[in-house]
Amino acid sequence: MDRMGRALCAAALLGGSWVVVSLWLGGGAGLPLHAIAAVAAVAALLGASGLALRSGPVAAVVWLIGFGAPLANTRLVASQDTIATAWLPFAIVREHALTLPPSAAGSSAMVPVAGGRLASRHPVATALLALPFALPAAGGRGEPTGPLRNVTEKLAAAALCATMLTLLYLAATRLAGARAAAGACALTLFGSAALPILGQALWQHTGAALALSAGLAALVLLPEGQLRGAGVGFCAGLAIACRTTDFPLAGALLGALLLRDAHTWPAALGAAAVPLLLTGAYQWSLFGSPLLTGYGGEARAGWRPFWLDGVVGLAGLWLSPGRGLALVSPVLLFGLVALLRGNAPLRALGIGVLAQSALLGCWWAWHGAWSAGPRMLSDAIPFLGLGLACALRGATAWGRGMRALFGGAAAVSCGCALLLTYAVPGSQTHALVWGLRDGPWVLRAHPVLAYLRDPR
Repeated sequence: MDRMGRALCAAALLGGSWVVVSLWLGGGAGLPLHAIAAVAAVAALLGASGLALRSGPVAAVVWLIGFGAPLANTRLVASQDTIATAWLPFAIVREHALTLPPSAAGSSAMVPVAGGRLASRHPVATALLALPFALPAAGGRGEPTGPLRNVTEKLAAAALCATMLTLLYLAATRLAGARAAAGACALTLFGSAALPILGQALWQHTGAALALSAGLAALVLLPEGQLRGAGVGFCAGLAIACRTTDFPLAGALLGALLLRDAHTWPAALGAAAVPLLLTGAYQWSLFGSPLLTGYGGEARAGWRPFWLDGVVGLAGLWLSPGRGLALVSPVLLFGLVALLRGNAPLRALGIGVLAQSALLGCWWAWHGAWSAGPRMLSDAIPFLGLGLACALRGATAWGRGMRALFGGAAAVSCGCALLLTYAVPGSQTHALVWGLRDGPWVLRAHPVLAYLRDPR
């Protein structure tokens, strides 16, 4: 078994090296660009198998599976919203700029700024987090054409998702034990929007979820004191820098910290201010004010009153067939309940999820427009995954009915996530599920029902 494990690890290293060289050459080495994702997925899964056979570090296995699984569909599942973020690593490395050249025009995700350049409509923090994984392509020889950007974005998103999952595993292991943590991470990856959203493209949600997961790891793993406060605070600020509307989740993370270590608030607030001040300076330099973003007037006019519009949006985020988290990823409800029934820091995280839901329900496009499943709540996946580990910790005491309920919820969740990731829909199903052609409240917009009726 040890010899087989060594062989698989060696094959994984060879495959990974080929991927890096191919990206540096701009898609060379004899295979089309989309095949690079397939080779990377196979290499990651071979590495996970090899480490498992050698009884290697479980966290490394979690990372490799979390990296390989989103890549296994070998195509980019993104939208116009992610194009600017995919461009940015190339601009940063080759032009030393956080703006894009005029040649990048053609996407609604970009807005014109001074000097004929273009700026991302969305925050740039996710692109900065993706930069280490995009370096082989951004610093290589290939022109940043669509195919090269697509495969670079795909690889970087999968890597960020895998890192988020690994940090979640480390935090959950400390709280709930290795077995519950492994089960929760498996369900988080294969039964939530982590697979069809976070690991598929460089959404704002991808970077924010990574920052929040890192904050959970800092909260649980770092020793009590100012270092823990600074680590959690910086991650909270980074989450807001990735996606401004994540301040309820970031506030919940800080609240959980202060409930454990109230005396760390100076370090926490000081560290949280660092990414926020940098974001403000970036926005001031491009848009004329630290509080202005590329959204322009939509950032103010896009909000609706909580009653009645916000209540409808809140219900839709959880219960609509096309986007409702409780219907598409029902296993995460067990995580939410476990958070709300846990100790004070865990309850703070659960309240943060509910507050985030209430806030996003007031946004004019609470359903997220184009996406696969409950994208708008995908930032909260680290919190819900941690709660899922806490729920699984007490699974031995569940009765038969509770086990059956959990099994059914897990089956629906995994079925939806796998369909949205690996099944290629016909045009009608694509318009119904991704574009919400008939609205988010139509029953047949649920992924399982839509794919069962696929007209192909």
